[in-house]
Amino acid sequence: MNKLERAISLSMNMDNHSGDIFSEIDSSQSMDEISKMKIDKILTNPEMDEIKIVYPGCEQEKLVNQLRDIRTEINKSSDKNLIMVTSIQEKSGVSFFASNIAAVTAFDSGRSSILMECNFDDPMIKTKFNLESSNGLTDYLYNNDLTEDAIIHDSGIRRYRVIHGGESSSSMQEHFVHPRFRRFLFSLKNRYSDRTIYLDAPPLTSSADARLLAELCDLVIVILPNGKVSKNKLSAASKLIPKNKLLGVVVNNYIY
Repeated sequence: MNKLERAISLSMNMDNHSGDIFSEIDSSQSMDEISKMKIDKILTNPEMDEIKIVYPGCEQEKLVNQLRDIRTEINKSSDKNLIMVTSIQEKSGVSFFASNIAAVTAFDSGRSSILMECNFDDPMIKTKFNLESSNGLTDYLYNNDLTEDAIIHDSGIRRYRVIHGGESSSSMQEHFVHPRFRRFLFSLKNRYSDRTIYLDAPPLTSSADARLLAELCDLVIVILPNGKVSKNKLSAASKLIPKNKLLGVVVNNYIY
């Protein structure tokens, strides 16, 4: 078993979820719209191996199957498509998991995914997807001339889009209380009925941003480094997640 196959084991919370703060998704959007999503250059398999993103037929079969199981649980709540991925402490592998669950979501030809960078202390999307000269989330928030589509970028993977943090992504600013941010989330959530949005978020216990995002999202997935989180920390973090929003806990046995 290689390193990637050891990366993830899963414990899912199967409770029902309720309390969406956004309106219901318009289900009239069709698979035809997804099939027309533009892609300029498709990443090769070696390129995806290099940036540690799984793909159909890759060597990490066990990991892919585990991610597919998680995707199935997410898809059971069809109107809950705004998913926050967070942790209890830094260096837990949140970005690794978020970027790969978004990729596996896009395996399905009838679904699309967006990965949004919300952890400005540990950015990775711009470098991973070669978006150095592009605009990102904070650029959009503070520049009214930028449209939403200007910051939603082709990842090089079919049906998979990414949004990086932007040039003004200082963690000292309160980006997530900006009026444009809430409107942007609302738009992403409701634009397509078959799209899942993953927020790559900072740790719950050390970031006010994470606690704010937990209020705005539909569901929360918590990433834990195996054997490195105390029961006290886990208990404290669970109290920060709004009732009925915890989808599950993923134990990461190999940290990227």
